Amino acid sequence: RLAHDTSMTCPGHVRSGGGLEYRIKWRGWGSRWNTWEPERHIIDQVILTEWEETKARRAASAARSSASASRTDERDQALLAEYRDKWLARHAQAAVARHAGVSPGQLSAWLKGTIGHRAVAGVELKLRAWAAAARGQLASGASD
Repeated sequence: RLAHDTSMTCPGHVRSGGGLEYRIKWRGWGSRWNTWEPERHIIDQVILTEWEETKARRAASAARSSASASRTDERDQALLAEYRDKWLARHAQAAVARHAGVSPGQLSAWLKGTIGHRAVAGVELKLRAWAAAARGQLASGASD
C-alpha cells in the first residue's frame, strides 16, 4: 500500500485489463525503481490530490505559453499562407530562398516562426518582392 513516501511521476493510464494505474516515484530510490501501481494501492489521497494539482498547473502554464507565442508571432500571416499554399507547391524552398535573396536557413526559420524578430521584416520584404515578380510572371504566361 502506498502512503506519504511516494510521489507521482506521470499521468495515470488505464491498464489493458482495465483499472487506472499511476507511475510512482519512491522517495529515496532511483528512477529505475519507479513502478506502475493500481489506484486502489494509493491509501494517502493527498498523493492523488497533489498530482492532480500539478497536472492542472502544467496545463495552465502550457496554455499561457501557447497563447503568448501566438500573440507574439510577428510574421505576415497572409504572406505566410500565400507562400505555403501557392509557392511551395511550385518551387523548391531552396530555389525560392536563392531567388528572393535570403538564405535557406532564414527562410526555414521564418516558416517555422523561429526567426528573430529583427530579421522578420527583412526576410518578408525580400519574399514580397519575389512573390510579386513571380505573380507577374504567372500572369504574363511565363514559365516557372
